[in-house]
Amino acid sequence: MSRDGWTSLALFFSICFLLFFNSFTDTTNPVLSQLARPGASNFRAPENLPRGAPSTTKDNYIYDKKGALYIIPIDKRLLPEKLAAELAGRKQGHVVPFGYRGIGTINMSAPSTSRAHYLVNEYLEGYEPYPVKNIMEPLYVISQRKQYQLDARQYSGRQEVWQTSREAYRFSRGDCEDHALLLADWLIAMEEDARVVLGEYRGGGHAWVVLLKDGKEYLLEATKKKGLSRSKPYPIAALHKDYQPVYMFNRSEFWENIGSKYTRSYQGDHWQKQSQYDVPTLL
Repeated sequence: MSRDGWTSLALFFSICFLLFFNSFTDTTNPVLSQLARPGASNFRAPENLPRGAPSTTKDNYIYDKKGALYIIPIDKRLLPEKLAAELAGRKQGHVVPFGYRGIGTINMSAPSTSRAHYLVNEYLEGYEPYPVKNIMEPLYVISQRKQYQLDARQYSGRQEVWQTSREAYRFSRGDCEDHALLLADWLIAMEEDARVVLGEYRGGGHAWVVLLKDGKEYLLEATKKKGLSRSKPYPIAALHKDYQPVYMFNRSEFWENIGSKYTRSYQGDHWQKQSQYDVPTLL
């Protein structure tokens, strides 16, 4: 199975193996790339916005919900204005660690289809393609719907581009983090404890999903295309020694593995929660 890797684990990931498919939708089209973007939610404007609420865009229905980043180890909150300014200054075309005062990586940002950087949590938009009851269905549907392709081929040489969970469902091509974001967000919508994991697989950078359920840990390879069905149970994470997790996140929280990278456990003291991203809700 093809996996993608990035140029450096410190800058977190560049590019790895090539798996090319002939039939696809052109996601480099600027109209398609604007289907969604991190940090934005679609909802109807209330009659009276609270004072200081974000202004509307031209369609009057989309708001930028500027969130705050709470840095857990030092009990400090990075206010929305400062966080937005920090992200706006990031022009790199790769995933960038968010470090703070020598306490490790508190979060990460990644370039979007629009080239702007957003925290990795924001790529999980709270998107559910459609309701399902079978917990095995999302992985199966993604395997049938989405093809694997490296960012450099899909985005005219750009080495790293992250799709939001909404984009990942609508675009028929994407690499490992695009698959993982879609799968995790769908499972979260089903009220499951699913998280995107960033780390290494056989020496190359990779992204996958871990599902914590009923005291068990399941490793979900979102890029897998064969041998799946709606009835096949998810594999136990402890059986997959080739996966070496470094970071893990869901819609709001970000964890760093401060223990051995060879761990097969996704719970415990070696997983230190580094930050929580809080987005205010307009009522």
